[in-house]
Amino acid sequence: MEAVYGVNPVRILIARKETVLKKIIIAEGRGGASVKEVIEIARQKKIPVEWKARRQLDDLTGRTDHQGIVGLRDDFAYADLDVLLQNRNPSSTQDLIVVLDSILDPQNLGSIMRSARCLGANGVVIPTDRAAAVTPAVIKASAGSAEQLPISRVTNLSQTIDYFKKKGFWVFGADAHEGKPVREQDFRLPVVLVLGNEARGLRPLVKKKCDFLVKIPMAENFDSLNVAVAAGIIQYEIFLQCLKK
Repeated sequence: MEAVYGVNPVRILIARKETVLKKIIIAEGRGGASVKEVIEIARQKKIPVEWKARRQLDDLTGRTDHQGIVGLRDDFAYADLDVLLQNRNPSSTQDLIVVLDSILDPQNLGSIMRSARCLGANGVVIPTDRAAAVTPAVIKASAGSAEQLPISRVTNLSQTIDYFKKKGFWVFGADAHEGKPVREQDFRLPVVLVLGNEARGLRPLVKKKCDFLVKIPMAENFDSLNVAVAAGIIQYEIFLQCLKK
């Protein structure tokens, strides 16, 4: 089983209608309102709760930032692409799917998923190879958003982009140096936003698949933003343009 750790990820999982968690482990001496809430819901859903020494949680997760609470569950379940197409934000006119081309850092992946969830994206697509997968570290970095947002994992990003194009989406690639400034681009249409690897950016074949390239203007003598920060800025612009008036 997979060990999901952190207060928010465990709270999100235990609040689901279906029972996802098989067991909850709490560090001895750990208290607080959020933990009491988890224990009460676990009791109602008949999910076993165990108390163990904090070092045992360290060993179980391989980390020390677990916040004294761990949930055991089956491996993370990825969503089909059709689920992303159906998961439109009812409070917005936007259709936004975020596609990540070879993001390697789990913290970046989790941060992008968090901003995608906060800013109303339909879901996120990641590649199977040469990229970070959804792990407990990613779930923790996303503050549990990876459990609330459909995440698809595909073997071929280029074919996936073609699939979305056939469904009526326009593909926007984020590039630090090329394309139209993000504030000048009209995003009021179905959007696939593609973000590239932390060091290399978009791969050439993926970049060719993009209908448009967008960039974030920056102060002189500065190269580029962290990919997770760039993702948040661009998604926020899309979100603002598509808010229902």
